[in-house]
Amino acid sequence: MVFASMFIPHGHCYLWQPELVGLHIISDGLTAIAYYSIPVTLTYIVEKRRDIPYNWIFLLFGAFIVLCGTTHILEIWTLWHPNYWLSGFTKAITALVSLYTAVMLVRLVPQALVIPSSAQFEEVKNEIAERQRVEAELHKAKETAEAANRAKSRFLASMSHELRTPLNSILGFTQIMHRDTSFSPQYKEYINIINRSGQHLLELINDVLEMSKIEAGRVKLSIATFDLYRLIDTLEEMLHLKAVSKQLTLTFDCASSVPQYISTDESKLRQILLNLLSNAIKFTESGSVTLRVRLGTGDWQLGTRGNREQMTQSIPNRPSGISYVQGTRSANKDATRTQFPKEGNPPEPSYQSLLFEVIDTGPGIDPTEMNLLFEAFEQTSIGKKTAEGTGLGLPISRFFVNLMGGEMTVRSVVGDGSVFAFNIQVEVPQITQVQNELFQKRVKSLTPNHPVYRLLIVDDTWEHRQLLKSLLKPLGFEVREAENGQQGIEIWESWKPHLIFMDMRMPIVNGYEATQRIKATPLGQATVIIALTANAFNDDRSLTLSAGCDDFIRKPFQEEEIFDKLAKHLGVSYVYFDCAPVGQTSQKRYNTLSLSKQDLAVMPEQWIQQLYEAASGGSDERVLQLIAKIPTEHATLIDTLQELTSDFHFDEIVKAITQE
Repeated sequence: MVFASMFIPHGHCYLWQPELVGLHIISDGLTAIAYYSIPVTLTYIVEKRRDIPYNWIFLLFGAFIVLCGTTHILEIWTLWHPNYWLSGFTKAITALVSLYTAVMLVRLVPQALVIPSSAQFEEVKNEIAERQRVEAELHKAKETAEAANRAKSRFLASMSHELRTPLNSILGFTQIMHRDTSFSPQYKEYINIINRSGQHLLELINDVLEMSKIEAGRVKLSIATFDLYRLIDTLEEMLHLKAVSKQLTLTFDCASSVPQYISTDESKLRQILLNLLSNAIKFTESGSVTLRVRLGTGDWQLGTRGNREQMTQSIPNRPSGISYVQGTRSANKDATRTQFPKEGNPPEPSYQSLLFEVIDTGPGIDPTEMNLLFEAFEQTSIGKKTAEGTGLGLPISRFFVNLMGGEMTVRSVVGDGSVFAFNIQVEVPQITQVQNELFQKRVKSLTPNHPVYRLLIVDDTWEHRQLLKSLLKPLGFEVREAENGQQGIEIWESWKPHLIFMDMRMPIVNGYEATQRIKATPLGQATVIIALTANAFNDDRSLTLSAGCDDFIRKPFQEEEIFDKLAKHLGVSYVYFDCAPVGQTSQKRYNTLSLSKQDLAVMPEQWIQQLYEAASGGSDERVLQLIAKIPTEHATLIDTLQELTSDFHFDEIVKAITQE
């Protein structure tokens, strides 16, 4: 059937001339070669570009082309061999494959139409090029920003050092002066005021550094146990002048159920409250600003001292200034102070939510501007009119609140004032946990028969060397000093001190190099080196320790830090002064102060009336002028009035004058 012998092949037919046969052979042969080359190319493309969509259609089309080429080969074959059935069968298969390929192509048309055109490809190419250009610019901008950030960090580190260095002398020498028993209580209180002011300035410097940490995403909580009541008193001391200057009533309203001691980040809580209260005072022209504190669970509880109306009515013609509600004032904290049990197991620590509300009678906030409050560098129309601030206070405050596990909200009515409220999660520590930290252990001397330790102070600042010498020498330590690292190494080699206080930034040889050279010797390994630095960044600590220092103290320091490090590394033991508990020193002072109408009766009625007017107006300058007129034989009255005036407790003076 395949070999049809009854047919005469074209190649033997007399009608087909040799030229015609040759033409068919050449044309069919070249066509077959062309057909066979196409699938080879298609197969190569499919192999190399497996990502091309619909690549199977190329293989199907290749099979169709191969069959087409085969039909042309058979055309040549059948010129001399009558295999027409084979030729026809091949053509039939070719027809089926071509038909199937055509059908599949039709089905692929919609998908093929969505393939981007050359113009679209060109557009995509341009977009890619543009994106690469933008990415290159962003990379360059990132490098520029990182360089600027490094420059800013270096600037902040330098400014931190320059600002903290004089503070070290201020705070340090006030501690030395406080140890001098020749000062009167009045002058010791002045020293305390200087110390507290310096501590506040230090907190402000730390806050600036905290802002840079926020930008770098390196903010962490520093959890510690502290006296919440004392923090509120500190805020009063800081803000009373602002309130008095604007004739505003500043009220601190604390529920009796609020614990005195809590564990959270004191610095961040102080900054939050300071920002909110400062804003409230700044934007309030008349009326009052109130800080209210309560527990997050349970009803609002009034304290043991009565409600606001009772408090206000107890002092006629109450002056604009500071008022306290519910036991938060220093003179009456006994009612709400934590009492320590003498026996029994201490309670387990608990976690509670504290709610803080800052309420003012200011102009209020327009509802359309609410969304600007917590945006960095944004200010409301009222804020822009004051031309003060950067617009960072509220965003930073809310960031800190969120970091402390809480949330900040605001309620405001235009013309009726605003209420900024936030809650934070705090731990209420065990009683004994706080009790161990209550007493200020002020070192009096070394214990009897204590071995003599040699201490070397290496610092390029004379004031800092004098500070440490004044602190350590009276206790019985042998002290020598050096003003740079090279001198320090020379004294260490000849004198062999037990411990070195090493400043890290010095001329000639700095503290890092001096420490490394000392620690490189066997004798140096046995010498304790404590780094002293005014750099506030934590990276500085790791640098000093990696240089070989055994410990680290940041300037400005408290005397307790120096004594604790000596005890830790040398085993030094001390004799301590008998001191009042922390947080009760001011309380003790006010409890011992007694001002009555009879005490004031030694002065003329006209003088008493002038004192009443000055105290009612919150004028400390005028009150001090009147105190200067008191005869010296009434020293107790002078001291009492000066103590109350120095802490702006004018309400106590008014209360004494108006006693029945």
